[in-house]
Amino acid sequence: MRIFGIRTIGLVAVCAALGAAGCGGDDARASTAAPPATADAGLTAVTGVTVIKQDVPVIVRATGTFTPDEASDVAAPVSGQVVKTLVNVGDIVKSEQPLLLLDDRDARLRLDQARASLERAEADAQKAKTDATRSGELFQKGFTTRSEYERLVTQDTGAGAAVAQARAQLASAQKAVDDSVVRAPFAGHVTARPVAAGEYVTPASKVATIVRIAPIKLELMVKEADAVKVRRGLSVQAEVSGYPGVVFAGSVSALNVAIDPNSRAMTVEATFPNTDARVTPGMFGTAQIRLPATETAMFVPSGAVLKIANTDAVYVIEGDRAQLRIVQLGDARDGMVRIESGVQEGAIVATNNLDKLVDGAAVRLTQASDGSVPAARVR
Repeated sequence: MRIFGIRTIGLVAVCAALGAAGCGGDDARASTAAPPATADAGLTAVTGVTVIKQDVPVIVRATGTFTPDEASDVAAPVSGQVVKTLVNVGDIVKSEQPLLLLDDRDARLRLDQARASLERAEADAQKAKTDATRSGELFQKGFTTRSEYERLVTQDTGAGAAVAQARAQLASAQKAVDDSVVRAPFAGHVTARPVAAGEYVTPASKVATIVRIAPIKLELMVKEADAVKVRRGLSVQAEVSGYPGVVFAGSVSALNVAIDPNSRAMTVEATFPNTDARVTPGMFGTAQIRLPATETAMFVPSGAVLKIANTDAVYVIEGDRAQLRIVQLGDARDGMVRIESGVQEGAIVATNNLDKLVDGAAVRLTQASDGSVPAARVR
């Protein structure tokens, strides 16, 4: 796109040809003749292209902010004093990777007690089982009473229950020891670690924040009129100011069925792989959602558009005159720009010498070798 102000057309100087003729004798005299003026004198030569229509995908444009795929404010499972921190802000962690250690001395003492209790319960259970088995053999032979036999069977059953209880207490004690190590709930990046060694934390305390940004989400605000056209799985292309010219490809992953009564817009969530982690949470994104339908649009080369006082315009060739037309532009790519309004299909627009034209200027249209005005093409 060329940017300049309107300039007046310079006068075209007409070259005069001089001719001399002489024939015998000293009295021969030179004569000067001016050729007749041509029809193109004073005309500005321009190359034109025909505005064409082409079917293009229907695009819904929206803006929004990138957010993590998952974010977690990690808390300690148990209360205790922090004895060591293992990560810092910016670190990349794996799932279940330790983040910090709590004082586990009391927990380990209770674990040792639970192990001893389980060993004692298992020994008592083994003895009770042996006594019950022996009493059963004696009862069968009539050497003991039924009541004695049933007492020992009951004692065996109780001993088994005591073993189960001791095992549960051991598992609880083991969990208390394990909980003294705070681990990452999933793989991601550490964005906060507000505690340090020596601090006392509880299950209500946030000890770290982990975010997953591969994939990453873009929360878009889509106008109510366009929101009804959007469906899950539609292709989305987004750009961020931090990476000029880079297009990130994703797809619509979720729709908020409620329309915001204040903005009259729906929140649409798009997901992007972001395997290289270039896009980070908080970045502002400009996105295009490609709908399955198509629409007809007009295109011209970007070189045919000029900017006058912050307004886009083109010169339309009508007969031998260049007429200035204010236009509204759409997408630009591959050297072509979409014209939303201002010109009609089949119009011929000038593509060169725009700085020499003014509204209503006389022009001479340059044609293609086949004698027709070349048509604009869109890939």
